[in-house]
Amino acid sequence: MPWGEILRKEREKIGYSLEKVEEETKIRKYYLEMMENDEFASLPPQVYATGFVKRYAKLLSLDEHEMVNEFKRLAYGTGHSEEPIIVHTEPVNPPNRIPWKNVVAGIIFLLLVIWAGNYLAGVISERGIRNIFPQSDTKPNVQHPKQPQDKTTASQEQGVQLDIKAIKKCWLHIVVDGVSQYEGILVAGEERSFVGKKSVYLKAGNAGGIEITYNGIKQSPLGNSGQVKEKEFSAVNQGAGQE
Repeated sequence: MPWGEILRKEREKIGYSLEKVEEETKIRKYYLEMMENDEFASLPPQVYATGFVKRYAKLLSLDEHEMVNEFKRLAYGTGHSEEPIIVHTEPVNPPNRIPWKNVVAGIIFLLLVIWAGNYLAGVISERGIRNIFPQSDTKPNVQHPKQPQDKTTASQEQGVQLDIKAIKKCWLHIVVDGVSQYEGILVAGEERSFVGKKSVYLKAGNAGGIEITYNGIKQSPLGNSGQVKEKEFSAVNQGAGQE
């Protein structure tokens, strides 16, 4: 029986098609047909062809050593070869590789997500503070001390200057000479100054989070952290006011 006929009969005995053998062994259908038809000249170089024969014989449960030696004798005129048998696998599908541009796009997307998360956290935090200290349309009832009837004093001439520096985040409401001039949140390190002719009224949502300088004189803390405190600074008597 021809050598290739042995392969064909064993394949048909176990019910395998050439396509099934190609799937199992990763040997192209064309080379399988050439082996079964004894057309050895159409096979790849010896080192690969002997590897094909070994894998095909193993799949069909034939004697691999015997089938390889017979193949060498028929195809190359010898049953022995000094060349090592290399199992040649032709990949059905190329390996999965992630393009660099996809990696870069993924990193950029991740950075955008982190930035958006930090931004939303800041907005939510600020809205929470505004909800605790909502803006009121009613102006505070500021009691202005009566001015003496005599001549203008030196403190009246210089007016009121209030310098505020935030050491922690703090909500502020400032009224200068009876007119609301500022309402907002100062973050740590931010500074603002307010100048009035008669008075500057201050309300702080975090009294321990700000430092106050009144007409060049640093004031004692308005209160503790987290306390809501208010005070009026006038041109008549530095440091006087209500809490």
